[in-house]
Amino acid sequence: MKSVIIATTMMALLGGTAAHAQLGVAKKVMPKVTLGAKLGANLQQVNGTSLDNAYAAGILGGLFVDVSKKKMGVRVEGLVKSAKIEFTTIADPIKTVGVDIPVLFQYAPIKRLKLHLGPQFTTILSAKQKDTDVKNLIASSDIAVAAGAEVNLPVKLTVGVRYIKGFVDLNKSNIASYANEKWTTSGVQVSVGYRFLN
Repeated sequence: MKSVIIATTMMALLGGTAAHAQLGVAKKVMPKVTLGAKLGANLQQVNGTSLDNAYAAGILGGLFVDVSKKKMGVRVEGLVKSAKIEFTTIADPIKTVGVDIPVLFQYAPIKRLKLHLGPQFTTILSAKQKDTDVKNLIASSDIAVAAGAEVNLPVKLTVGVRYIKGFVDLNKSNIASYANEKWTTSGVQVSVGYRFLN
């Protein structure tokens, strides 16, 4: 009976050790996943001959996920943002609401610092001038390149800044004074985030 108890105990200890070792190996092999939310300011400029060409303030917010291994990784975000297109001759701007989906290469040169670079895809959900729907006057989507940096702070907080340069001509207006213009975006986003997972 004693020998059975000893054998069972040994098997349990060996099994636990093996499971712990496998868990350690899995942690080393599996990528690190970070999930969080962010909120911040969207400072967007729309360039065009009849436009103000100034940076207009809006807001942004949404979710992000990081999948990383050592210093390399991928960051994907889903952000809702507000922005304005301001004119030099018209008092009322076009106010837009859109969704940004950046898909970014991520590199961490030092602990707590992450650098981001990659494409960003934007869909315009609404565009209004006063109470009038003018979504037909601008392109429904934009493609941009985004580059920025983010710092991981204690208590799971993050602070980030990003520059975005758009390449799509947003001007779809058939108004004679605007018809031949090209409207393209550039902007700066500053945000604070919170990491739910990791």
